[in-house]
Amino acid sequence: IAGSPCFVTRSGYTGEDGFEISVPNADAEALARKLLAEEEVEAIGLGARDSLRLEAGLCLYGNDIDTTTTPVEGDLNWIINKRRRAEGGFKGADVILDQLENGADRKRVGIKPEGKAPAREHTQILNSDGEEIGEITSGGFGPTVDGPIAMGYVAIEFSEPGTKIDLMVRGKARPAEVVDLPFAPHRYFRG
Repeated sequence: IAGSPCFVTRSGYTGEDGFEISVPNADAEALARKLLAEEEVEAIGLGARDSLRLEAGLCLYGNDIDTTTTPVEGDLNWIINKRRRAEGGFKGADVILDQLENGADRKRVGIKPEGKAPAREHTQILNSDGEEIGEITSGGFGPTVDGPIAMGYVAIEFSEPGTKIDLMVRGKARPAEVVDLPFAPHRYFRG
């Protein structure tokens, strides 16, 4: 593109139909300026990308998943294909295959806080008795759903959509509910 070797994928880390372009560092500014010169192109910041990926229920490595998270805990079972499930032999197979069969102790869930106050990363999640049952990994304001949203891990017995929970926001327990992900539908091209 514009004389620069690029790797283009049809995806988008926002739940929207889009493209991601990988370009050598030395060519990044020139390519960005060329794209921004197009009338229909508008720049957005990392915060916009982050709020949209949260609405789409997409994990951010280092926040929502890391080397201590299994696909079962992260509610990402779809990434383990049928052959791998049957044959095993991959890194972490013993733990992951056991969790697929017997369940995990925790699960990544969508969380809808009541009111307007967002629950941010590291917010404690409590049960109705005030006991800690998990932690928010990503949270903020969802522009498409026009309200606060979050993802986090809860003890498996609290992972069912509709479960009432509390979030410790600025030292006060605030009501919330476990909800299905994504918060906003994906709009990827399906052609």
